[in-house]
Formats: sequence, structure tokens, C-alpha cells
Amino acid sequence: MKRLRYVNSFLVFVSILLFFSSCVEKKGDKTKNTLADTGNMLIGWASENITPDSPVLISGQFHARVSEGVMDPVTVTALAIESGTGPSSEKAIMISCDLAGINNDLLVAVRESLMKSLPEIKPEQIIISATHTHTAPLCSAATDSKSAYGVDLEVMAPSDYQKFVTDCIAKAAGQAWKNRKPGGISFGLGHAVTGHNRLAVDHSGKSVMYGKTNTPDFSHLEGYEDHAVNLIYTWDKKSKLTGVVINVACPSQVTELFYRISADYWHDTRVEVRKRVGKDVYIFAQCSAAGDQSPHVILGAKAEERMQKLMGVDSSEIGTYNMGRRKQIAIRIADAVTSVLPYMKDNIDWDPKFAHRMEKVELSRRLIDIEDVKSSLEESEVWKVKYEEMLLAIKENPEIMKKPRWCTDITISYSMMKRGQNVRDRYELEKRQPKMPVEIHVIRIGNIAIATNPFELYLDYGMRIKGPSPAIQTFLVQLTGSGTYLPPKRSAAGGSYGAVPASTLIGPEGGQEFVEKTLDLINTLW
Repeated sequence: MKRLRYVNSFLVFVSILLFFSSCVEKKGDKTKNTLADTGNMLIGWASENITPDSPVLISGQFHARVSEGVMDPVTVTALAIESGTGPSSEKAIMISCDLAGINNDLLVAVRESLMKSLPEIKPEQIIISATHTHTAPLCSAATDSKSAYGVDLEVMAPSDYQKFVTDCIAKAAGQAWKNRKPGGISFGLGHAVTGHNRLAVDHSGKSVMYGKTNTPDFSHLEGYEDHAVNLIYTWDKKSKLTGVVINVACPSQVTELFYRISADYWHDTRVEVRKRVGKDVYIFAQCSAAGDQSPHVILGAKAEERMQKLMGVDSSEIGTYNMGRRKQIAIRIADAVTSVLPYMKDNIDWDPKFAHRMEKVELSRRLIDIEDVKSSLEESEVWKVKYEEMLLAIKENPEIMKKPRWCTDITISYSMMKRGQNVRDRYELEKRQPKMPVEIHVIRIGNIAIATNPFELYLDYGMRIKGPSPAIQTFLVQLTGSGTYLPPKRSAAGGSYGAVPASTLIGPEGGQEFVEKTLDLINTLW
């Protein structure tokens, strides 16, 4: 009996040892899984200033704006990611630029430059997107000031600025690649009221950009608004925050009418976020599907302005087109970033599944009716007469060019004249090329998807991709190219500025093809 008690005691003792051994092993496994040096991901960051040091043409309006100084710097930020080892490792370099868009010549020039300096990187692994600020320098490979707006202007040629930007982007991308070190990512979702649908619809169904909402004829805003802030946080092997990818469905156009170079609300956002999380943290700006979105408030503007005053955001410059609005947006985005941040450090993935696919797809062009061509050419002729009259007046009286901002009216006339002529050219082009090639990128990082497009993509299409996507979070990135507006059927029927034939290369049919192609690509990674 006594011996049996000894045996039982021994068995209990062994059981306790096994239990604690199991706990230690589990704890060891957990510790092992949270160590960055066991991961397989390399992350690198870099940034370059692309602010010109002489007057340039500012992009984003129909009239020419010669820059009258710099409000704040415009920059490029590069994020390099590699997973795996050797030549077969998965690689991608994403670059965000404070520009209105990314023309194809710029993309090609950057890729050609990096093929020489980084031969291990394939051209299709380089992705460049724009924040769509309307106060950035005009970028164009073969454009001087006269061919851009029809008059001679004393500015740095857009082609010269593009060469400068090409070098800066290539430098940032190369530095980010060289800076890559073991790290991890975490991802989260916040919210910030940033973008608003900018299309007011009357009872007849007609849409007007920034149309009045205080009239009896106002019916509704045309589409949805997406206030999600999709976030990716990057960490070094000591779990120190190194960068944040911030994705919002809103172009960077609060102070879009200004004549000074500026990154718009993204500058204020960088300042505000870094003030809270660290001055050395990189901020990577992404504009989600936002072709019909704007930071301007058209419904409830008075209430927004009152809150700017009460909050003391910027009492000297309140309003939906002023600095008060920019700072208001910056605070909201920073709040989203920091409200999610406390949960991110405990949810770092040191070895997420990483994959990248690029495909060039053929999308149906928007077919232009001959009646649209006729009406566009008729309108173009009206503007041509105005342009030529003003050109003659300047020739007879050169003193006109000494007046402040003398070129506004004549350059509007020139732009509108060319706009109508472009409709005719596209009508002829679509007969020969009914399909338009478009580059689409899809990246998987763990349980998130990043999908790009070259358009000013209306939000309807963004929802059509996000809804069926198998990813927990789907980041859409527009303007990774030089595409035009892409409106859905209801917007084309409404006939607002961004949905008319002169504003679009692809219409609702091609838009749905784009959605289906994007979802097919995403699904191949899951």
C-alpha cells in the first residue's frame, strides 16, 4: 500500500513536470514566432524631395498657373519589399508621388533607369502612383510651356521637370531597395471623414460637379462615400515602427486653386502623424478609388466651417478650400492612424505570404457617338475664336503680359479648344483600336490585397472590387498611370464633368471588364 502511494506520487510528479515542460515549450514557440529574425520579409524605405527651385506650370486646372513660390514640399516616398531568398524571391517597389498623375513616359523612364542601377529588379515590379494633388508641377516628357497652354510662359519646361522627377524617383527607389532589412507588417482599419461625393443630382437626373444643394431642384448626391482609412504599419526587427501606408478615398485637392507648390492635405497629415508617432517614420500616401470624390464639402459646408472655428484649427483661413480644411483632414487621418496603432504592435506578422502579379489587360474603349463629336467640335470652334482673338490682342499690345496672372483667360480658351479636338481624335482612334491596354498590379501581403489602376476610378467600381475580394482588407490605388476618369453607368447617364466623353477613355463596359480582371488577379493569390 505504501509502495502504491509512492508510485502514485511519482506519477503525479511526472505529470506536473510534463505539464510545465509543455507550457515552457509553448511559450518558447510563441516567443520564437514573434521574433523578427525568424521571418522572411525585408522592408526598405526612402524619400526624396521633388520641389522645383524655379517657377513651373502647376498641374490640375484648365488654365495655366505659373507657380508663385512654395507653400510646402512635394515629395516621393518609396517602399521596397522582398520575401524569400535568391533570384526567385518575390519583390516589389511601390512609390507614392505628390503629383497629379503618372504619365506613361515617366513610368517608362523610371523603369529604364532602375534596370541599369538595380538589374535584379524587373520593370513590372516597380509601381508608381500619384496622390492627385492639383498644386504639383506639371510633368510631361515632350511639352514646353507653349505646347501645354498655347502661349509662351517663363517657366521651367514640363519636360525638364519630368527629367528631374525621374532622377528623384529612381534615386528613392534605389535607396529603399538598399535600405531593406528584416521586418514585419501589421494592418488595421480606421475611419476619417475625408472625401465627399461631389456630384449633386437634380430631379431630372442630371448631375453637376459641385452643384448647388440649397435649391428646390436638388434631389440627392450621386454616389457613395468611403470614409475607411486602410492602414499598413511596418516594423523593424526590434518592433520599432518604421512606416505607415495610409489609404484614403480622396484626392489631395483642398487648396487646389492656389498658385503655390504644395502636397495639399498630405503635407499636413505627414506633419501631424509624425508629431504623434515619431519624426523619422515614413508616411506612404495612397489615393483609393475616388474619381467622383473630393475633400470639398457641398452638403453641410456651413456646419463644417463653424467646427473649424470652434476647434481653432486655423481661424485665419477657414473654409472648404482653405488651410483650415487641410488641417481638419490631417487631424482626422492622424486620429485614425493613432487609434489603431496600440493594437498593431501585438499583431505583427514577421513572415506574411507575399506575392505580386502584374497583367496588361485589354479594356473596351468608350465608343463616342458621332453627335458627341459634332457638338464637341462646335464647342471647340467657339473656344478657338476666343483664343485667336486674345492671341491677336496680346500681339498688338504686349503690355497685357505684364499684368498679374494675365494668361488665365487665354489658356482656358486654348485648353477647351483642344479638349473638343481630342474627342474627334479619339473617335478616329477607336475605329482602329477598339481596345485599350491597361496595366494592373495586385499584391498580397498576408491577409491584405493591394490592387492598382491607372484611372480616376469612380467609387462604384471600388466597391465592386472590395465586396467580393477574398482579402480581409483590400487597398485600391488609383492613378498608377495616366488614365482618365472611369465613370459607371449611372454617372455617364447623369452627364457631369467627369462622365462626359471628353473626360473619359473607358466607359461603363470597360469599367466592368476592369473589375472582373482585377478580381480574377486577386483570386489567383488566394
